[in-house]
Amino acid sequence: MDNNFKFERDNPNYDHEFASYDERLNVHISLLFIELRDIQTAIYIFKIVDKEWKQRVHDKDVLEYSAVRTTLYESLVYRVVLGLNKIFADDKEYSLLKATNQVEQLFRKNKAILDIIQEIRYKLENSEMVRMIRVYRDKFFAHLDKKSVLSYVRIDPTSVMKHIDNKEIEEWLCLIRKLYLECFSKELSSELVMPSKEDVVYTFFWR
Repeated sequence: MDNNFKFERDNPNYDHEFASYDERLNVHISLLFIELRDIQTAIYIFKIVDKEWKQRVHDKDVLEYSAVRTTLYESLVYRVVLGLNKIFADDKEYSLLKATNQVEQLFRKNKAILDIIQEIRYKLENSEMVRMIRVYRDKFFAHLDKKSVLSYVRIDPTSVMKHIDNKEIEEWLCLIRKLYLECFSKELSSELVMPSKEDVVYTFFWR
């Protein structure tokens, strides 16, 4: 490894471009929302592909092995799990919890905002989905613990998807949108245009 390597040199941080701390926080919360929206799209695509794949197997429409299809399929799972872990990490820089801590410092006298923060923290502490994605992250996706390493080839990475709750993700989007509105008196766009089922199936199952 290059001992002179500096991550910041090759991946510059643009904090200095923000006029104020609350402007930086505005962008931070917006990015969390966008990240969760992108994850929602990945889940939608995964479900279409998974259902189509199983149906073709059931119909004995045997699929020839495709490295491209398999890689794309598993990449969707990694996109979902690692993306959710960035958002729901304990108190790391990009996380939702970190954002609420920063908001609390900036708006400590605003009861409406403090109430939303408490709602977010309670949900973080009690979410089974958040707990499960952290477990999968530590045991398989981001690390291999001692108990998982020898069974790596037997673990189906898609098994984590049964713990992803679409309804809960919508609830998180609603909470982040509500927090942003109270903090900055602006709405985050709720519009989300998904790719068509036909486009998804064609992309994964062309012959």
